Amino acid sequence: MMPASLQQRFILHGRLRQYRLRVERAREAIKHWIGLSSRRYVSFSGGKDSSVVLHLVRSIEPDTPCVYWDADCCFPEVSELIDATPNCTRYPTDEPFLDTLARYGLFSDGDIDRATMQSTVYGPVTRWTRERAFDGAAYGLRQEESRGRRMMGRQRGAVFFSQQYQVWQCQPVTTWSYDDIWAYIVTNNVPYAGTYDRMWDMPEREQRVSYWAGETSRTNGRWVWLRRNYPELWNRLCTIIPDARSFT
Repeated sequence: MMPASLQQRFILHGRLRQYRLRVERAREAIKHWIGLSSRRYVSFSGGKDSSVVLHLVRSIEPDTPCVYWDADCCFPEVSELIDATPNCTRYPTDEPFLDTLARYGLFSDGDIDRATMQSTVYGPVTRWTRERAFDGAAYGLRQEESRGRRMMGRQRGAVFFSQQYQVWQCQPVTTWSYDDIWAYIVTNNVPYAGTYDRMWDMPEREQRVSYWAGETSRTNGRWVWLRRNYPELWNRLCTIIPDARSFT
């Protein structure tokens, strides 16, 4: 459960003029995106950012479908949220995440990063888009989270045409902060993955609920957190990749 002090912090943040302007700009970006595309979807990870984007989009276009890229590696609470989300499709990635880790090993430098991006993002997104004839996609990507997202957000803005996927892409929360996201969730009663309720004592930038065996987990110490909070998942990981124990 979210601590009362944090809940109050986000409620107060939701009263700020800057926050209200960001919400309005996000809604304007979504309306512009809707005008440019004819068949749209929301990429839904079960995380806080994509939960906000899905709520924003459906507040304008309620029937918009969403898709979860299923690499057989999501937290149980994320899985519950996905199952409870209407019109949400689980779409298989090119390869289960743990299989990719096992195939490359944990000490393969950048090879494993490229392989996991190909199998969990580039490959399935391309297949999904072509199979369903989509021409619009919305994502919960924020500049605050990485240098690459910051560069893309600044260069392309909230709505742009993706040459790679041949779709109009919308990133309505690209300029939002951590507090903006949680203020929206709290003030609009947006359902969020219960995994976050085990993370409130972690640094804000590390509160991520993407694939639990993801590469960022070992590099920032989250595998220690995984072993403590989800021993069954930790044991599954170590059964497939015994070298994982060297990181804790």
